[in-house]
Amino acid sequence: MRAFLLFIGWSSFFSSFVDGALGFYALWVISSSDIINFYLSLDAFLKQYVEFIYWVKQVAFLVMPKSIAVWLFGVPALIYFPVRILMSIVIGWWALKKVESIDAQRQTA
Repeated sequence: MRAFLLFIGWSSFFSSFVDGALGFYALWVISSSDIINFYLSLDAFLKQYVEFIYWVKQVAFLVMPKSIAVWLFGVPALIYFPVRILMSIVIGWWALKKVESIDAQRQTA
């Protein structure tokens, strides 16, 4: 359990940096275009600007209900990335706190 929580914690923090980079890239793409489109969906952003990770959409459709995946990829990229960063940080922090409490319990036992 400890190893799993460490993996979740650190991968959540790492993915926050990746999502932050993608979020800044989305902001740059939107602000540098002739037509400001704050509603550029996550799907359109991934398909048009970062095709090499567009495969995550297929994974999402495999692991989540179709209606949720459709909704998620329809969310504007400038809303998706900040929310995802916050969620990843919270999940990572929670997992690492759990590891800390497991370690504390082991030391007292």
